[in-house]
Amino acid sequence: MTRPGAVLGRLAGKVTGRVVESVEPDVILSHVDVDALLDRVDLDRLIARVDLEGVLDRIDVQRLLDRIDVQRLLERVDVQRLVERVDLNRVAASLDVELLVRRSGLADVVVESQTRLAGSLVDLVRRQLAGLDTVLDLVVVRLLRRDPRALPTAPPLLDVPEQAWTDA
Repeated sequence: MTRPGAVLGRLAGKVTGRVVESVEPDVILSHVDVDALLDRVDLDRLIARVDLEGVLDRIDVQRLLDRIDVQRLLERVDVQRLVERVDLNRVAASLDVELLVRRSGLADVVVESQTRLAGSLVDLVRRQLAGLDTVLDLVVVRLLRRDPRALPTAPPLLDVPEQAWTDA
């Protein structure tokens, strides 16, 4: 014996198929409340069914980047706020100061300036000693009561007549 519900189910299936075939989808959709339909959709479940890796693989990243107006994007960046968020102590701790000094050439500048300073100091001391030598020489000449005009103007090997310079 066939149950009446089964017969009605088969009959409804056949009728439904013919109704769906004969009715325009736009007519049916015009009667659908899309907002109410979307309210019933479980988005988490829907997203779980989507192959996001497949979607991402289909995206042309270069084309997407070409569409970005970088200048406009940079105008929206608050640089002051960005700088305030930087932890300078952390940045400084990660720096290799010795390497930075070597690359900057600062050590060479310091050595060069020390060398110049030392050279200048030596020159100053030499001039002072030369002046002191001249003063002491005059004091000795006076003490010994010699005529300062009779003294040689230079050591004998360096005392070359002026004419030798002009002949060369």
